[in-house]
Amino acid sequence: MKIYAPAKVNLGLDVVRTMENGYHELDMIMAPISLYDELDIEYADQDKIEIENMELSEDNTISKTLGLLRDCYDIKHHYLIRVKKNIPSQAGLAGGSADAAAVLKTVLELEGIEVEMEEKLNLAKQIGADVPFCLVNQFSRVKGIGEKIEILDTNWKFNILLVKPDFGVSTPEAFRLWENQEKFHPDIDYVQMACENQILDLLVQAMGNALEPVAFELRPELAKIKEEMLDLGIVRVMMSGSGSSMMGFCIDEDVLQKAKSVLEKRYDFVEVVSVGAKL
Repeated sequence: MKIYAPAKVNLGLDVVRTMENGYHELDMIMAPISLYDELDIEYADQDKIEIENMELSEDNTISKTLGLLRDCYDIKHHYLIRVKKNIPSQAGLAGGSADAAAVLKTVLELEGIEVEMEEKLNLAKQIGADVPFCLVNQFSRVKGIGEKIEILDTNWKFNILLVKPDFGVSTPEAFRLWENQEKFHPDIDYVQMACENQILDLLVQAMGNALEPVAFELRPELAKIKEEMLDLGIVRVMMSGSGSSMMGFCIDEDVLQKAKSVLEKRYDFVEVVSVGAKL
């Protein structure tokens, strides 16, 4: 059985505060994009996960998902899961979370186990912060540590340019630095308004990422990529999540395509993708 696991971007990301347990309370606007991993899942004698051209870490999200499902339900089968990774890792695009959400939904379906969305979301948050959104996979306002999701009333689609350098940004390190920085709080209400009313000009003005300044401090090369994109006519450039993917926004599709043709000679991952796309 072939399934698809779409990536996400953050169109707004505010770090509200540090909670008593050490986690950070977030307020975000998230959306799916037309970039996805491809997974083949089939019954097998034992659980086995294969990821094309990648070494599998012991704490990978797919193994964690299968383990959680076996702990919570009577899972009668084992599964061979093959993954073709199209979503770059350490990119702020939720590649591992997308895979986990896709496997969670599919295994429950193959096992014939009917579970309400609320229960699926409760499972998802035990796997990772972005997994609940990846289950919903629609424009959403996401709060808490990723578990509080309000689906937005919009069917908006527009294209952006994604540029991912050959390095990532450590999320724990970014949050550690954020603690000691002057705080920047984008207005997520305005980002939501832009998405619901499908106003790209407003989105470009309102969008912001509270982790971008600290990511730029950790990896100054990101600021260089941003300048390169702006120099090529991109109207607005912002980092997704904790990085290191940079998103370029422009209403002129030709500008996006011309910038892509230049930047793909400099960076390994450069793609024009559709925000809000549904498989």
